[in-house]
Amino acid sequence: MLSYQHIFHAGNHADILKHITITLILTYLTQKDKPITVYDTHAGAGLYSLNDERALKTGEFSEGIKKLITVINQNKLNNEVQKLISPYLKIVKNYYSNNFYPGSPFFELNLLRKNDEIILSELHPQVINELKKNIKTELSNLHTNHNDNIPNVNIHFRNGIEMLKALTPPKTKRGCAIIDPSFEDKSDYDDVANLICDIYKKWSNGTLVLWYPLIERRSYEIDFMKNKIKDLVNQSSLEDKTIDIQLEIKNPAEMTGLANLYGSGMFVVNPPYELKSQMALITTSLKELLI
Repeated sequence: MLSYQHIFHAGNHADILKHITITLILTYLTQKDKPITVYDTHAGAGLYSLNDERALKTGEFSEGIKKLITVINQNKLNNEVQKLISPYLKIVKNYYSNNFYPGSPFFELNLLRKNDEIILSELHPQVINELKKNIKTELSNLHTNHNDNIPNVNIHFRNGIEMLKALTPPKTKRGCAIIDPSFEDKSDYDDVANLICDIYKKWSNGTLVLWYPLIERRSYEIDFMKNKIKDLVNQSSLEDKTIDIQLEIKNPAEMTGLANLYGSGMFVVNPPYELKSQMALITTSLKELLI
């Protein structure tokens, strides 16, 4: 939906879950020397000012990244969990100190290497211009700091679903796709299920990462979406090739009206081996700290 702008929600609990998951996955994938390709279907602006009136209007970051940073500064976070999320925190603090929060493209820029490739897609006409400007500035900063380990970045002004269908599988063979539409339309759930099934058929070794909202009135659509993907991915396997990570911040029974997001989830096809256990520890701590 062209009406959606992520600046209203930057740095909230859903961003924290999404970006910690992405950081762990990319850290795992870059352990081997072979290059990888990362697709980001809904890239957004890449970087968000927490002083922006839109971010201040909702104040969601105050209950998200601001609260998490405060907890860490007070040494209230479990040592094991803090170690697991330290790569995420290192990146965040580079920008948070100047009242910014990074979007997924900036995590990708910080974690990938010079032979890797990032393919970003954004359809909103205003946001795509912000993305291009922010990426150009960040690349210039990296070069100024004599950082030669910079991945190749390609930005597409197009529908992310169309981009992913057209450009997979990658030449590198290894990599991941990050898919996080706004889910404002009921049809988005079925569209995403069909997309991931189509991509898996031609790129069965790719790590496919889906963010989704936890909304009580959409529970049927959410379950149908995940089950459709699982049925295809696991049809010829004795082991489940997917994991489902959820972070509930509010009680769904208490949610009313249209603003009824009580948490979010990350559904991952072909996840790193330890991701399930790592995220179980992390989400348990986050739930206690962010409620």
